[in-house]
Amino acid sequence: MFRFPLKPVELEPATIGADGHFLPSRELTDGRTVLSRLGRLMLVLLLGLSFIINNPLLLLLDVLVLIVLGASWLWGRFCLVGVTYARRFATTHFNFGEETDLWIEVVNAKPLPLTWLRTEDAFPNELKVQSAELSYVGHEKKQSLINLYSLRWYERVRRRYRVVGRQRGVFQVGPVNVLSGDLFGFRLRRSEMDYQHRVVVYPKIVPVKNLNVLAARPVGDFKTDRRITEDALRLAGVRDYRVGDNTRHLHWKATARRAALQMKTFDPSASQQIMILLNCQTLERLFDGHVSDFLETAIVVAASVANEALEERRSIGLATNAALRGSKQWMHVPASRHASQPLQLLEALAQIDVPPLIPFEDLIRLESARLPYGTTVLAISSIATDPILSGLLDLRSSGHPIGLISIGRQPTRSIPPQIPYSVVTENWTDMTSIDLAFGK
Repeated sequence: MFRFPLKPVELEPATIGADGHFLPSRELTDGRTVLSRLGRLMLVLLLGLSFIINNPLLLLLDVLVLIVLGASWLWGRFCLVGVTYARRFATTHFNFGEETDLWIEVVNAKPLPLTWLRTEDAFPNELKVQSAELSYVGHEKKQSLINLYSLRWYERVRRRYRVVGRQRGVFQVGPVNVLSGDLFGFRLRRSEMDYQHRVVVYPKIVPVKNLNVLAARPVGDFKTDRRITEDALRLAGVRDYRVGDNTRHLHWKATARRAALQMKTFDPSASQQIMILLNCQTLERLFDGHVSDFLETAIVVAASVANEALEERRSIGLATNAALRGSKQWMHVPASRHASQPLQLLEALAQIDVPPLIPFEDLIRLESARLPYGTTVLAISSIATDPILSGLLDLRSSGHPIGLISIGRQPTRSIPPQIPYSVVTENWTDMTSIDLAFGK
């Protein structure tokens, strides 16, 4: 949790807008300055007059006014001194649709109580704060979580909220404006803090059915149709020793039991290494903008396929023709099934930014040079142009099983029979599962 002391800025002229937000007013400034000078002059004259005419009621009135003005000055000068503001999330990384706790804490660490204190904490629209009404205050794309407090001396107030991620992405919470002043409204002070939290919402993940992609690499965890070599990790049985057999595969227990040399036999297998190529270009011309729903659906499909493959202990990687936020290089995550791979893939998908940097067919060509022989390639794209289909056929000719997942609509071009493909037309907001069922 970060705790920020406030640096107050006195706002001599001030008005409160219709929404309650502080608005500076130049006209009111000049008027208040004149009135303030006239008021001080009148107090001096009344004080002198009360002594001259020996009027105790006039003197009492003058003293009361002086007390009010003194209290107003004291509150206006020191109201934000010793005040700290803190914001803490239970976690700043969570999945789409999940909830996390948010604590807002304000401390008045001085002997002067505060009759009122107002905080305006800017939140992006993609984060929903439950049990709170957010208002638009000075930000076009952000709402503000507004809190009002009345703090005694040395008092700490903490409020708890639940925050829900309504869309994947990386969001900034903040900055914070803090307002306070005297009880009478004569003086206001505001502190503006560039106090921000970075919140990451991972993409939506749904179950995937019929992820029946093929493997072609000759050594690994899954059976293959091509009997090229044997996997020493998959014991199938034993047989008698033959001249030329590798003695490292002797089965000593079976040899002792049968009093004859026995050899281990193994199943042929293939490594299920999958590379997802995600196309963030949703229209055929690269700089014509993008269809947001198509892009988000493609990201949900990529996240769901990657999650399903990792749960089946397959090695999975990801590349896209768009960049991560703040980067100038297209995103590439090497294939792996390490325990940290799910987090790396979700972090990358959450940070994808548009527009794409290069056409998808160029990404296919560049990534093909990195792929180990036999890696299965799954292309996820809302468009299927001739260069894209040609690039996939070149991958197939190089020994890579391929598959195409079309997003949002049926392909406008005829898909070659050598490319198995599936179509996902359901929008990501309504998606509860994905049935790929690759056709040929």
